[in-house]
Amino acid sequence: MKNCVRLPFFALMLLLHTNQTFAFETKVEQILPTKPERNSPWGEEPDRLKDLKILDGVDEANSLERWKEANREYSQAIEGFELQEKNLLKKHEEALKAFYYEDRYDWQKKARKDRLEKDLQKKIFEARNIANAKLIKGILLLDKIENPKIKEGESYQDLKAGLFREYIKHQTAFKNYIQSIDFLERYIALGEKYEKEAEPHRLLALSYEKLETTATKAKNVPLAEETKAAKKKHLLRFAELHYGKESKEYLAIEEKVLKDI
Repeated sequence: MKNCVRLPFFALMLLLHTNQTFAFETKVEQILPTKPERNSPWGEEPDRLKDLKILDGVDEANSLERWKEANREYSQAIEGFELQEKNLLKKHEEALKAFYYEDRYDWQKKARKDRLEKDLQKKIFEARNIANAKLIKGILLLDKIENPKIKEGESYQDLKAGLFREYIKHQTAFKNYIQSIDFLERYIALGEKYEKEAEPHRLLALSYEKLETTATKAKNVPLAEETKAAKKKHLLRFAELHYGKESKEYLAIEEKVLKDI
């Protein structure tokens, strides 16, 4: 875990100095599924969490209030973004179907379509940033809880995992792979339950390969080797959890890893 915590800093320095972007498809993207498993907590329906049981004592009451406030931020981040995205997509479809008398030529129609798409992505970007601010606030509220009865409870862990999960989804959509790696590593470190989810390992394999490619282009050999090793590790772990170690899919991915994919 020590290397994984250290990695984002070096990767960030690399990107700042090389001005690299992540607009390229990788080998891992070609062999992995593009979506989470059905019924996975990483799917389209984020988990909603129930309230903690009422606890006694002043310290426990303060901790409980922080948990409730963090849960409100979590719920508002999810519901606010879902509603905003739904409304934006609806307006976008209506604008695409509208007839504009001034658009007489195909190039004018294409230019308008491109402007509408650019405007849509800009507004979704803004909506994601608003959601992220709430998620970060929720994470900070949980970090202030010191009561061991709450911190060791399932509700605390599930809320923290939920906050991490939604934050990671937005960072992945931003193609901010450095931040995604940081929080994905924190996510699977929360406990065995979370480490055994296949989706975090899929996202880690994809994200590490993006950094590996950038490091290779920048001729940063130590970082390229470090990220390649991490990519292979999570690629195999994903295949094991998603397909099963005895499956033909796992063996096919293992063969590619051995061939130094």
